Amino acid sequence: MNGQISILIPEFSQSEVSTEVDDSYYEQKGTLEEILLLGKDVPFGAKLSQQSDSQVYLCLELVHLHATRDHLVLMDPRMMAIDAQEEFSLRQSVSDTLQHFLGDQGEFSSARWIYPAGSFSDLKTHSPLHAMGLNVDIWMPKDIDTPGLAKKWRQLQNEIQMIWHDHPVNEARQAKGQLSINSVWLYGIGHREMIQSHPILGGVRKIFSQHPMQLDHRMVALNVSELLSTADSHDIVFAQDLSLNDWTSLWTKSIGFLAQNNIKKILLLRRYEGQLQQCTLTKASLKVGLWEKLFFSKKSKLTDWMEYSKRLPWTSL
Repeated sequence: MNGQISILIPEFSQSEVSTEVDDSYYEQKGTLEEILLLGKDVPFGAKLSQQSDSQVYLCLELVHLHATRDHLVLMDPRMMAIDAQEEFSLRQSVSDTLQHFLGDQGEFSSARWIYPAGSFSDLKTHSPLHAMGLNVDIWMPKDIDTPGLAKKWRQLQNEIQMIWHDHPVNEARQAKGQLSINSVWLYGIGHREMIQSHPILGGVRKIFSQHPMQLDHRMVALNVSELLSTADSHDIVFAQDLSLNDWTSLWTKSIGFLAQNNIKKILLLRRYEGQLQQCTLTKASLKVGLWEKLFFSKKSKLTDWMEYSKRLPWTSL
C-alpha cells in the first residue's frame, strides 16, 4: 500500500494566519497552485498556445474592472461566462488596436487571447486569480529592464476600454444583470522552457482542482463528494479555495481513507510567511486518542481541527 493524498489546505483552516500579507505574496506572478503547476514565472501564454515553438507568448484575459470610490478592483474572471459571439464581436471592435500593438498572430477563445509577446516580454505581470479582489494599482504590469513598456501597455488597455465602454455586447450583458467586459488583463508572459512543475507533482495520478484552465493533463474538476483514492495512487487536491463546509467534508473523507487503509499517508501543504510548508500524517497518527476524539466523534467540528492544527509539526518543503 503506497497510496497518498496531498492537500493544499485553505487559508481559513490554518491556525496561524498572519494579520498582514508578507511582501513575497506581491512578488508572486500567480497563485500558489499556478506556481506549483507551471513554475514561478507562470508562463500561461506558452502553456496554452497551440504553437510548439520557443517564442515568448502572453495572455490577455477578458475581464471586468469594478470601480470603487477611489480605485479599481479586478473581479473574479470565473464570474464572466463570456460566450463565443460576445468575444468575437468585442475582438472585431478592437482589431485595429490589437494589430497595431500585438500584430496578427493571435489565438482566441471566449475567455482569453494569446499573442506573441514581442516587446511586452520585458514586463512583470500577475495572473487574474492572484490579482483579483484588490486594488489593481498593486498588480498592474511593471517595467523590468526596458523603461516605457508599462506605459505602452496602459495605452493599449485604455484604448480597448474606451471602445468597449458602451459596446452593444456590454449593454446587452448589463440588461441581463451580467458584468460588463470592460477591460483586458495582461499576464502569463514566458516561453515553453519556463514551464517547470514542482517536484511534488511527480508521480501524481490525478490533480483535483477548481482552476478554470487545464494546465496539466492530469487535472480533473474537484468534487469533494466524488473524491476517491486507492492504495496504489498519489493524488493531490488543491483545496485552497474550498468553502468551510466543503473543507470539512474533504478533511473527514481523507482521514477516513487513512483509517481504512485506503491510503498510507496524507501530506498537508500550506503557504506560510512566503514559504511552502508540509506536514505528513500516517495511520499511526490516528492511534493517538486525541485524533480519535476529534475526527471520529459524531460531534466533530472544524473548530476541533483548528485546535489540533496548532500542534501539527510543519516543516519547509
